[in-house]
Amino acid sequence: MERKLEDTKQQVQREILEKIEGLGHQLHRTSIADSGDYSTSPGIPLQNSTLMHAERSVHKMLKPPTYDGQSSWSMYRRQFEAAAKANGWTSQEMATSLVISLRGQALEILQSIPEEQQNDYDRIIGALEIRYGHKYLRQVYQSQIKSRQQRSNESLQEYEADIERLIHLAYPQAPKEFLEQIGIQTFIDGLVDTEMQQALRLGRHTTISDALIAALEFKAAKEASRSYKTRVRQDWSFPNPRPKTSFQITSEKFGKRQLVDARGVCRLLILNAPRFRSQK
Repeated sequence: MERKLEDTKQQVQREILEKIEGLGHQLHRTSIADSGDYSTSPGIPLQNSTLMHAERSVHKMLKPPTYDGQSSWSMYRRQFEAAAKANGWTSQEMATSLVISLRGQALEILQSIPEEQQNDYDRIIGALEIRYGHKYLRQVYQSQIKSRQQRSNESLQEYEADIERLIHLAYPQAPKEFLEQIGIQTFIDGLVDTEMQQALRLGRHTTISDALIAALEFKAAKEASRSYKTRVRQDWSFPNPRPKTSFQITSEKFGKRQLVDARGVCRLLILNAPRFRSQK
């Protein structure tokens, strides 16, 4: 009986300790979220802090992509902050992860930030915004639109997609109709194929996607026509063509086979005409 009571007592004590540890765990997480300090609090055992870090590490599954300054900064920032929110990162953790994610030219920006400020997320974001933010590069994008030409190894789809990207970067607040007209004009003016360019100028396109479809249809028709002409030339070609300036004729009367010049055929027939009539 006493043993049973002792077991019950120990079980109750374990349940009470687990509840206390759970409350301490929640309080510790709240204090960390407010202060950003992940050191062990004096009122909470080290075991609880270790469990807390283990639990948080399980949820940190999303790894943000790297950034080298070549792609859109605004799109990358959206991805990075979405991953940070899902992972429950603090501002300091976001700064650390962002520093680790930088590559190439973007990584060199850390040289302009003091080392003691490289755990300041807003400080790093501000430096990246100045260098790669769209509002500082709109004139550059507008200039690129004016000089954009289709490259020799660039497909029509790649060419159209890059024009759309530049237009939205250069005129982020412009109406959709304006963006479409600028895109159509830029797309047609920069085409490598001059025949395609002329054909598209005759059409009435309302969107840059319409212009792309028309260009693809023209390209397909042109390739089909070229294939047909090649096939016709092959059908009319001979492996051993006959001479053009001379040919052989056979006289049934004389049993002779002569090689005569094409220009001498008429003369030969005229000279032999009386002989043929006398033998009939």
